Amino acid sequence: MKETIKNMAAYEAELPVAEVKATYGVSHVARLSANESPYGPSPKVGPAIRDVSDDVLGFYPDGQATALRQAVAKLEQVNPDSLVFGAGADELIELLTRVILTPNDNVIVPNPTFGEYAMHAQIEQATTKSIPVNQDTGHIDFDAMFDAVDEHTTMVWLANPNNPTGVFETRSDILSFLQKLPQSVVLVVDEAYYDFVDQIDATVIRDVKDYPNLVVLRTLSKAYGLANLRIGYGVMQEPLYQVMQAVRLPYNLNTYQITGAVAALSDQLYLQSVVAKVKSEREKFEQFLTKHQFKYYQSQTNFLWIKVGDAKRVGEALLSEGYQINDRLNAEWIRIALGTVSDNEGMQRILLRK
Repeated sequence: MKETIKNMAAYEAELPVAEVKATYGVSHVARLSANESPYGPSPKVGPAIRDVSDDVLGFYPDGQATALRQAVAKLEQVNPDSLVFGAGADELIELLTRVILTPNDNVIVPNPTFGEYAMHAQIEQATTKSIPVNQDTGHIDFDAMFDAVDEHTTMVWLANPNNPTGVFETRSDILSFLQKLPQSVVLVVDEAYYDFVDQIDATVIRDVKDYPNLVVLRTLSKAYGLANLRIGYGVMQEPLYQVMQAVRLPYNLNTYQITGAVAALSDQLYLQSVVAKVKSEREKFEQFLTKHQFKYYQSQTNFLWIKVGDAKRVGEALLSEGYQINDRLNAEWIRIALGTVSDNEGMQRILLRK
């Protein structure tokens, strides 16, 4: 066994809804700890999956996910031969670290950010340099990130908007940072929450063709409401594209995943309606936080990062009344995914009693 992973802790998943109800005696549980969508997927998804013939069960799926590849390429205006698909963006994070990192390498991440970046670096026996975000605004310190680059740096990770802070960095700032990086350093921009961003010029996905060391990740787990189907994709250039295609499992998406994803992508009106609801609830929740003088970072996602003092105590208070949020990331801050109108109002009432 690798020494670097002998003491690695397993991922701490949310308590099942049935267990929360039984433990706390509540009839309704709002699962708002994993940034899932309370609105679910497009109504086109279920029928599309149910229409798949049972005959497919005895055969392997399309290993190139052709229909999904064509749908994403058309929607995002990217080369279909730049797309690598995975079981969620998680699989792509794993594959990128497997392909790029060696035990002598280091990766650079902002702090805080999505924990899987450092976790997979640890698995590959590389080291991680964590660069604190601006404490007042939550924005990434690009100068400090660049100063941390050395001859052993091979990857830089940017979740944009960032998880768990929800803070968004502009395309121009990211490209200015990328242009300073050595081409031997791969910049991965994880745009899992891109759909919730207000700004028009919010993505660097179409810049990949101009930068061989730029990779962009997306997922259908958040705004599209397909967390259970596990659909993610990455956009990248050669030679990384071909190597990623070679190392991924040959049939990593099944026919039901591909079919459901294509149906979801085809319904952009539904996506826009979900995003509009999230933005409306986000604005109202931030107004509440400002009014009552909570410290928080301005979010461009479907969640909020809020300083509450004792995160575990507040998390338990919310859970005891049926609101399941994430209190495991920081001793003083909690991450609350935005729910329905009634869910958000209920959480606000409890926060006032904290």
